[in-house]
Amino acid sequence: MAKASKANILIIDDEKNIIETLSSILDDEGYNVVTASSGENGLKMFSKHNPDIILLDIWMPHMDGLETLKQIRTKDKEISIIMISGHSNIDTAVQAIKLGAYDFLEKPLSLDKVLIIIKRALEKQNLEKENIALKNSISKHWEIIGESPKIIELQDKISMAAASQGRVIIYGESGSGKELVARALHNAGKRNDRDFIEVNC
Repeated sequence: MAKASKANILIIDDEKNIIETLSSILDDEGYNVVTASSGENGLKMFSKHNPDIILLDIWMPHMDGLETLKQIRTKDKEISIIMISGHSNIDTAVQAIKLGAYDFLEKPLSLDKVLIIIKRALEKQNLEKENIALKNSISKHWEIIGESPKIIELQDKISMAAASQGRVIIYGESGSGKELVARALHNAGKRNDRDFIEVNC
């Protein structure tokens, strides 16, 4: 069987048998696995190993999974965190999702389901990375390049306008680069995560 890509997975659970079972199956699938038996230790391992995925038990002594989830989310908004629990209810699952969990699994765990959810989480992360790379590539395509005094002056004006919340009107004859300036302004602004909508009048 082909090995999975070497993603790093952190398992945080106070049940030794769960850690051993998950570690064994994930290791067989080619993942790099690190473990922690408490929320506090999990936070240390998270900072040390920079995992791609976290499997996090909800019911643990001292710092429970929901509190651990909150702490991780203050440091990393993007990592996929999959919650696991032996005695869960709908309210707990909803709360975990609201706090930023990627998914929720109930014990006894279906190992096939665990592997499927991990695969989906990694695919989602890869798509998000590709999306960011594509947006960066597109924004570079619309960069205004040049070192003449006029170009530098234009770039300065775009930077000043991008920092403002005000409306901007771009004047110029057909073919003078109004769309190029508009896209550069959009890419430099605080709302560059939103779509650039082109309207031809």
